Amino acid sequence: MFCASVAYPNQQGGSFDFEYFAYKHVPLFVRFLGKNCVKFEVHKSLNAPGAPASQFLAVAYFWVKSGEEFGVALAQHSQEIYSDIPKFTDIEPVRQWSEVVQAAEA
Repeated sequence: MFCASVAYPNQQGGSFDFEYFAYKHVPLFVRFLGKNCVKFEVHKSLNAPGAPASQFLAVAYFWVKSGEEFGVALAQHSQEIYSDIPKFTDIEPVRQWSEVVQAAEA
């Protein structure tokens, strides 16, 4: 199992529309991933009282079975995906690709 994540950092002067990101852009991306996408989550960052400010505005996680299929979907639909981004932000995201390792229960 693999996880693709995209995080949008807090950026002075940057714009970010969380509602569009969570309810339009992410579902669009998930549709392009198809059955390869096992699950996805969108996290809206909150500031906790007494804690430092959150580093990110939002983070989305996409769990997929196949890295190869993920790459094919990204290449095949890149025009639609990337042309949608300016509709919700002008912030450059931080991206990460991870192998998901599930620890055995103790």
